[in-house]
Amino acid sequence: MSNATINVTDLINDRPVSRYQFGVFFLCALAALMDGFDSVIIGITAPGIAASLGLDVKDFGPVFSAAQFGFMIAAFVAGPLADRFGRKSILTFSVVVFGLFALLTPLSGSFEHLIAFRFLTGLGLGGASVTFVSLSTEYAPLRIRATVVSIMWTMLPLGSVLGGFASSILLPSHGWMPVYYIGGAVPIAIALLMLFLVPESISFLAVSGARKASLARIVQRIAPDLHPDETTRFVVAEERTSGSSISNLFTDGRATTTLCLWGAFFCCWLVVVTLVAWVVPILKEAGIPLSQAPLMVSAYAGGTAIGAPIVGRIMDKYDRYYVLILFLLIAAVSVSVLGFAVTSVELFAIGTLISGIAVGGASSGLVALVAASYPVSIRSTGVGWAVGMSRFGGTVGPALAGLILASGWSLHAFFGLMGVALLVGTGFLVALMLHARGDAAAAGAEAA
Repeated sequence: MSNATINVTDLINDRPVSRYQFGVFFLCALAALMDGFDSVIIGITAPGIAASLGLDVKDFGPVFSAAQFGFMIAAFVAGPLADRFGRKSILTFSVVVFGLFALLTPLSGSFEHLIAFRFLTGLGLGGASVTFVSLSTEYAPLRIRATVVSIMWTMLPLGSVLGGFASSILLPSHGWMPVYYIGGAVPIAIALLMLFLVPESISFLAVSGARKASLARIVQRIAPDLHPDETTRFVVAEERTSGSSISNLFTDGRATTTLCLWGAFFCCWLVVVTLVAWVVPILKEAGIPLSQAPLMVSAYAGGTAIGAPIVGRIMDKYDRYYVLILFLLIAAVSVSVLGFAVTSVELFAIGTLISGIAVGGASSGLVALVAASYPVSIRSTGVGWAVGMSRFGGTVGPALAGLILASGWSLHAFFGLMGVALLVGTGFLVALMLHARGDAAAAGAEAA
């Protein structure tokens, strides 16, 4: 096959998944797991850090916000960088960054140092979140792509659970610092493994036309029966774009797609982050013992971990738009009725579990959808800006919730408003579906 043209898209889609590809998925999943781990530990260890620095934990708002702000900036920036320099390089660098600054956090000598370290950690977390999605997407065949991406996204809440578990073991006897040693050393070790074992995206290499020797080696690892050489031409079964990758999100009929995805991401994560951030004040307002807070958080996180792979698998089998619209509608209803379940710990826990399944499933499905909505040349940019918009929603949501609850709104009204936000997100998805159907019909008419 030395003088042939190899379509790498068909190569990935038409063949069984190789051990080489599973290795890529595994290391991306580990990176995602530690991303979730390092995202959550600041909230758990804040009292210990505050005591070490002689501070009041009530003043830690800027510390919490610093990582979120860094994450949002990195999501916007890492996508275009990954489309220019490659997914592997940006992912590996990002994992090193969040691991390094997690490792340095115990050296914080002041409040300002701590804020700086958390901001820099957030940059790494955001960059990794964007690029592990793109890289795993481009090694997953179409028939299981949504499942793979959803499982990757599930690793984030599972990493948060792991962070809570590790902290519960280490904090009582060893203090808060060892939590950060783990949160720093493990990602750096993963980055070293990725550096030597994970290939660059096969689709990125084919589109860029660079490193043909590397591309030939990757093809042979996936398909040992193929023998490409320097004369082999590699192509992808997608359109190519030129110019700024950010501006290309709005050209060639993609403006509606981009804006609808941003709207859906914003609305969905507004609810996701608000429910997690305000669980303790909500329980207090409802008269439920605060000792039940871990149960509610675990129910929600557990629901998310259950819902994400389920939605991914269903999206691979059925119409992805219908699946996401259905789960967002279920999420809107289940979140809205939580206000009526606050009279019972058991009912609220069950409602939180159902909400976690629906909201978590829908949010991970959105990540799979955005990864499938853009061509290879701007995929990381599309994912990055959508994830950045989700973080913007996650910033607005808790602040808005604070104003609402401080204004004396009832919990019924509060949860109802969260349901309305999810309905608005559903509306964006319906608009996106209609737009996609229109484009498909127009393309079919032109072909006829």
